Amino acid sequence: MTRLPLAELERRCQKPDYRLIGNWMARRVSRPLALRVTWLVLPWGLSAHAATGLAALAAAASAVSFGYGSLSSWLLGAALLQVWYLLDHVDGQLARFHGAASLDGVQLDYLMHHVVNLIVPWGLGFGLAGRPLDATWLVLGLVFSLGLVAIGLVNDTRYKAFIERLKSLEGELRVVGGAGGRPAPAPPLPRRPLKLAAYTARKACEIHVVMNALTIVAAAEWLLDDRAFVIARLYLLLMAPGALIVALATIVRLLRAESCEQEFARWYRPADGHLLSFDGRRWQVLPEGDSGRIE
Repeated sequence: MTRLPLAELERRCQKPDYRLIGNWMARRVSRPLALRVTWLVLPWGLSAHAATGLAALAAAASAVSFGYGSLSSWLLGAALLQVWYLLDHVDGQLARFHGAASLDGVQLDYLMHHVVNLIVPWGLGFGLAGRPLDATWLVLGLVFSLGLVAIGLVNDTRYKAFIERLKSLEGELRVVGGAGGRPAPAPPLPRRPLKLAAYTARKACEIHVVMNALTIVAAAEWLLDDRAFVIARLYLLLMAPGALIVALATIVRLLRAESCEQEFARWYRPADGHLLSFDGRRWQVLPEGDSGRIE
C-alpha cells in the first residue's frame, strides 16, 4: 500500500474540528502525533479493533508495572500509559480511514476506558502497599478506582437511560442532531474561587491529567531516588478521596439540575403540535390538547 501524504491522511482520518474540540493535550499533541502512528501502521493492515486491543494491553501492562512497585517499573508504567493514550486516538483514525466506524467500535472503546479507570489506580495502590502488603494503600487504590469509574459512568448511564425511554416510547419523535451532549470548545475558566476549585478538582480526575501527573510523579521519584515513594503516596492520599468526592458531587449536581431530562429534551423532540407524555407505564407522543395527556 502506497503511503499517503500526511495532509491527505489528516483529511480522511481526523475528526471534524479536531483542533477545536476536546482537551488541550488531545488537540495539540495526541491527535497530531497519533496521525504519524496511523501513517506508519496503515500498510500493516491493522484494524481499528486491533488498535483498541493493543491500547488495552498497553494500559494493562501499565497497571502491572505500577503494581510491581520499583522506581524503574513506575517509569515504565508511566510510559506505557502514554502509549495507551496515543493508541486510543489511533483506533478512531483507522476506523475513519477504512470507513469502518461503527457503534461496536465505539462501545469497545468506551469499555476500554472504564477498564483503564479501574485497573491503573488499583495498580498504584498495589505498588505502594509494599511487601508484606499494607492494606491502607490497597484501599486507597480501590477508592481512587471507584471514583474514576463512577465519574466515567455518569455519561454512559445517562445515555443508557435515554435508550430505556426510547424503547418504551409509543409514537414518533424528531431527532435533533447536535442539540445536546455534543463536545464543544472548553468554556473560559471560572473566576469565583469556589467554582475554580471545583473545576480544578474535576480536571484533576480526567484520565489524561491523571496520566500526565503520574508521569511527573514517576520521573520525580526516579530522579530523587525516592525508594519510599513519598511523592506517590501523597498523590494517592490526595486523589483517592478527591476522585470519590468529585464523583458524588457530580451525581448530586446533575440530579438537582435534572440534567438527564433536559439533555433528552434537547436531543429528541416530538413533532410540532405534539407532546411527550407518561401514563405511569410507557411514554407516548400525543397531539397537543389531547384529553389523555398526563400533566
